[in-house]
Amino acid sequence: MTFLSRRRVLSLTAATAAPLSLTRAVPPQARPRAFDPGWSGDWPPPLREAVLRAMPAAVEYARAAAKWPYGAVLVDAETGAVVAGASNTGESGDPTAHAETNLVREAVGGGFELSEHVVVTSAEPCPMCAGVLVWGGVRGVAYGTSIAKLVGWGVPQIDVPMDEIFRRARGLSRPALARDVRADLTDPLYRGSGG
Repeated sequence: MTFLSRRRVLSLTAATAAPLSLTRAVPPQARPRAFDPGWSGDWPPPLREAVLRAMPAAVEYARAAAKWPYGAVLVDAETGAVVAGASNTGESGDPTAHAETNLVREAVGGGFELSEHVVVTSAEPCPMCAGVLVWGGVRGVAYGTSIAKLVGWGVPQIDVPMDEIFRRARGLSRPALARDVRADLTDPLYRGSGG
């Protein structure tokens, strides 16, 4: 697996995260459209701000991927800190080594309680990764670029939106969902990269 070093994660976290207690919300009218994602579920304002600050770190992980630029980070829902991150390493021969799946493997191996964390990912998780996130019990998932956009740009995908997977979960908790988070940063990773 290709992961950024712990030093790199900490430097990205320091560059993108302020303590939640010191964060003040930016009024919606002052935010550009790219900062106005669709939120569903439990996203208190400090956690929303932490997610917005974490997306640049997910983009850095995406840029570190060898072939397909997907990246994801794990954010502590209480403190807003980025505590882990992973890139897509599917070209290594393991077709399940998507960024979100790699992240869950790293988080579980590191002893993180997934229900106390949210996943911030550069693109909407595929059905496999969405299933992993539901089975893992993450508190929430925030993504930048949607599967619909990826399909429109010719990027190979299984065209099933994540909220469809969440909706069909039975007997499992459904993570909160945030769409189009910092798409201004994530869309350029995929636009024009189809097939």
